[in-house]
Amino acid sequence: MPTLDLGQDIHYIDQGSGEALLLFADNLHATGAYEAEIAHFSDRFRVVSFDYPGAGQSTRDIRYQDEREYDLWNYRADLACHLLLALQIEQCFVLGSGFGAWAALHFAGKQARLHQLTARGVVADSFLTAMDSRALHRALDKREHYYIRRVPWLERQHGEDWRAVVDADTAFLRRLADHGGYALPDGVAQAITAPVLLTGNLQDDVLPGLAADYARLAQRIPDCSVHLASRSGHRYGDQHPLLWTAPEIFRAQADAFLGRLA
Repeated sequence: MPTLDLGQDIHYIDQGSGEALLLFADNLHATGAYEAEIAHFSDRFRVVSFDYPGAGQSTRDIRYQDEREYDLWNYRADLACHLLLALQIEQCFVLGSGFGAWAALHFAGKQARLHQLTARGVVADSFLTAMDSRALHRALDKREHYYIRRVPWLERQHGEDWRAVVDADTAFLRRLADHGGYALPDGVAQAITAPVLLTGNLQDDVLPGLAADYARLAQRIPDCSVHLASRSGHRYGDQHPLLWTAPEIFRAQADAFLGRLA
């Protein structure tokens, strides 16, 4: 992966050709976790993604902590804009899953416009628009089980210090939960002029009330469609996120949505 100095050393991937597709990773992960998705979408798009500061192969020296602490997902959307500008990309489609979906929506609703960039369409997978303190703490309580089952995978993404990386992310989100949680501002949602596809799984126990939450969000985004799977069919029964637990379903929906816009 090449590196750019965007005020901090950021590793990124730039694969494929054609119109650009910007991919935001979920909080716990680096771009390396999305090799299958990047391979799939780079058959048709120029896929761009990056490792967040403090994770993956990017610098562990995190700058602009005030911005990061104030609004993590807006901060990541802003960083993505600087990456696109450095790569001379003026417009793109956007894809994010889990916490990455929040960054994708911030990018399309606010940051792209501030940097004279154009978001052409957004796929936002498996997230809630609001997580209060209790819901966020309960989601984080399950992370230790996730670590245990996926140690080699996390080490490939982040390196030998993978445990420090994911523990630091958990601690950051705990602080966010202690301050009351997080909600996607209505102003961000209502400012998204690009078409949006929301995807998820009705059986996803990490995201209680997903259908009702998506229905509320779809009323706020001017051009929004929703696809909710009834189950994933995953061999271990996992339901989160749809992007990984039911990749065929997710890719069929994303391909059809992006195909209409590209």
